[in-house]
Amino acid sequence: MFTLLILSFTLFGCSQRFKDINATAYEAIYGSDDVQITTSYIQDLPYSSMFAEINDQGKIFMVLAYAEANPETQVQQLKWMSSDRAMITTENGRIVQTLLLPYENLVSIENNAPNFDVSANPKSQQWQSRYDWQPDYRFGYTADIVRSYIGLEIVTTSLTSIETKKYIETVSFPALEAEIENIYWVDSNGRVVKTIQSIGPSMTQLELTILKDFNGQ
Repeated sequence: MFTLLILSFTLFGCSQRFKDINATAYEAIYGSDDVQITTSYIQDLPYSSMFAEINDQGKIFMVLAYAEANPETQVQQLKWMSSDRAMITTENGRIVQTLLLPYENLVSIENNAPNFDVSANPKSQQWQSRYDWQPDYRFGYTADIVRSYIGLEIVTTSLTSIETKKYIETVSFPALEAEIENIYWVDSNGRVVKTIQSIGPSMTQLELTILKDFNGQ
């Protein structure tokens, strides 16, 4: 069980077709500081949600606070928020920005990753990206990325079990002589239902498990 703190963060705009998430979330999600995250609570909550685990230090419940198109690429961005103001932004399941994590944060990533190959015989995929981190203004680090298919695996969440394809990405940073591995579990529609990603070499690792997905409505 994870005891939530009261949310105090101002959002602009609307998401998931509710007009005022600040007012709604106070009452519906964080109306009491002793709310317990049970299966029935997750099921009844009318918002997309996920569990996030930072460096294997326990699960944090996060709700989808905002959904919008990336102004440069038009790829849909999902912004997930915790009760202590931390935010994780994802595009197609990839973490592209973090805010107020305890150790370091991903300022941005050039997310030009190809869609997951969910065909009967997925092929290896390769591309390049660029990472920016804070603190210390560590900007412009090029990464060479190789994605490989591992096999089928069942992902079990608080609400369901899903058959997925599992992929591993090796992300190499030539300038740092370092690399990281990211893991994705992807459903038959190409949607990431679980992922383990590091925001950079020897940096924060995040495990995200989607509980209620965003349907785009």
